[in-house]
Amino acid sequence: MRLKKVQIGAVLAGLSLLASGCGGVAGGSGSSAIGCDPKETGPGVTDSEIRVGTTMPLSGSGAAGGIGTKEGQEAFYAKLNAEGGVQGRKIKPIVLDDAYDPSTAQKQMRQLVEKEEILVVSGGEGTPNFLGAVPYLNRKKVPAIAPYAPSDQLGGDKNPYVFMATVDYIQEFEILTNYVLEQDSPKKIALVGVAGNVGDNAKLGMEKALKDKGELLYVPETPGTTDFTPIATQLKKFDAEYVFLILTNADTGGLLQAMDRIGYTPKTGAWAGMSDDTYIKEFGALSQNMLVALETSSLKSDNAQVKKFITDFTAQTGKAPSKFNQLGWVQAQLTAEALKRAEGLSRGCVVEALESFENFETGIVPPVTWGKNDRAGVDAVGIGQIKGDELVVVEETQSLQK
Repeated sequence: MRLKKVQIGAVLAGLSLLASGCGGVAGGSGSSAIGCDPKETGPGVTDSEIRVGTTMPLSGSGAAGGIGTKEGQEAFYAKLNAEGGVQGRKIKPIVLDDAYDPSTAQKQMRQLVEKEEILVVSGGEGTPNFLGAVPYLNRKKVPAIAPYAPSDQLGGDKNPYVFMATVDYIQEFEILTNYVLEQDSPKKIALVGVAGNVGDNAKLGMEKALKDKGELLYVPETPGTTDFTPIATQLKKFDAEYVFLILTNADTGGLLQAMDRIGYTPKTGAWAGMSDDTYIKEFGALSQNMLVALETSSLKSDNAQVKKFITDFTAQTGKAPSKFNQLGWVQAQLTAEALKRAEGLSRGCVVEALESFENFETGIVPPVTWGKNDRAGVDAVGIGQIKGDELVVVEETQSLQK
């Protein structure tokens, strides 16, 4: 069966932004550039070094994703630096722990920009924490390249300095729900999601797919919940045939354990984080046949770029990569490509370089396209399923024609 995919919305409305200190007023209507003077040098740039940075959850319930993403970025930059770096300079990545907390992320991002003086934000992992830092990045006009924060608030004209490389959760969960409806005919579906934008986005996507085809129960959750029995009991009482999950890896496992203890074993579906090998190793026995969104290529893909990534990552780290390692690697790869393309090493020049991406192939995510009025990057996900101790691809990640 061919998986239905959701096209990213209509072309964004034009906007005109005032320039930052590294250039003049942006070009005509519709331009989101902040100006590029090739003679200007931005913060974090010396004759030998370019500092980039981000925040991720390296502790707490979201730590698995942050640690894996950090490892992926560091491995890519280590390889790049060994090959000579970018524009004659080595890349110095700085990653701070935000513990998946929005206020901490804002504080840490302020430290990166004002104390560490990073040139750009390289990636990141976690939606509520990153969203907490976005208003600050907008005020400072700091480009953020491929953060993993699939929110509908990003990828559009509201936050023009954030360049996304994943679809938002509305699209992801509409696709997942459509797939379930085509494969089965459940009358009751439940969603347990991180309270706030994350869970709300997933809920909206499911509602778009369901329409009048079934009943939906939504249960918001606070990350780091210690006792999931009340939520498990609520789900069992509702008697959902499918339970969809958009929680941290640790909290997903905790909820499944609670459901198992009370003898409630519905079919399940989840966001892309559950495709990571570290999750499957720890909670795979509780997650058999779970449907999982795929935002990156299968690590078993025949794609030459995926195979090269695995070889290069293993050579750098001495171990096989996980899906979060893959995510961090592609974040660093996209950041490095933007720095290579930049006419000058200033934030304005990096923005202009990012706007030149057209179907840029990484092999890991769908081809990336950014432009003056396009910050979405990609427009599709695939579907996988946990079987035994591995993830089996139902349909590989593909990109729609833009």
